[in-house]
Amino acid sequence: MVMEDPDAHEMFDSDGIGIFIPGTEYEREVDWGVMVKVFTYVGIAFFLMFVSTFVLIFGLIAVDLIHFDLIAGTIEFRPWSLVILTFSEIGLMIPPIVYVRRRGLSLSAIGLRRRISIPTEITLGLGVGAAMIVVNIVVSWLISQGTGIGGGDEELFLAYSPAEVVGWIIVMFVIVGFGEELLFRSFLQRRMETYLLSKTRRNKLAALVATSILFSAFHLDAFGFPLRFALGMMLGYLAQRRNYSVLGPSVAHGLNNSFLIIAAALGF
Repeated sequence: MVMEDPDAHEMFDSDGIGIFIPGTEYEREVDWGVMVKVFTYVGIAFFLMFVSTFVLIFGLIAVDLIHFDLIAGTIEFRPWSLVILTFSEIGLMIPPIVYVRRRGLSLSAIGLRRRISIPTEITLGLGVGAAMIVVNIVVSWLISQGTGIGGGDEELFLAYSPAEVVGWIIVMFVIVGFGEELLFRSFLQRRMETYLLSKTRRNKLAALVATSILFSAFHLDAFGFPLRFALGMMLGYLAQRRNYSVLGPSVAHGLNNSFLIIAAALGF
């Protein structure tokens, strides 16, 4: 079995022109012990996001941007409240950065690379994002026809004004798309792929499928699981093709989510 040298990633990412030292930017070996640490950091990321969500919710209730009617048993999300809640996903970004810093690695080890073609990354991201929109429409329709349950995530993307729509789109690219791609693709999938390198010749596919399953499960939506799995596969494949640069997948993710925002704003 011909195996890829794990240092190939690092040599490609290296910014220097001096002597290349293996293991300075990316792990030379990812064994089971390393994967346990990786999954621990992923768990911490989830925990930080959920804690941040609750903190933001209580803060928004305090300033009356979220209003509970105890008599009617209803909850009202007022303008900008849901946009503000998405800032909880900043918690997904912190553990991967702490991980590489504690291991003495470069930020390129989690896809924050400097030596990339930004126009190429953005163009590929937009192309994959457009394909994701098509898949989103088709799979959502098939799920609706098969289960009789329509809708999707429209209630999560409520916007009261054009300015709020713009705010939604910005956070989808800068926070949601970037944060989830940093954690799932550039951090988790990249290490899982290297870990499986010595165990199967299909390590790329295995890492892609496993990460897509976890990505879909993360959203806690049983009916939306097949759709998010398909989208996760597309994002993960793009990440693999771009040597796990986070920019292209973040653009694709942001474009797909922005389509949902605009569709919801237009009443679809």
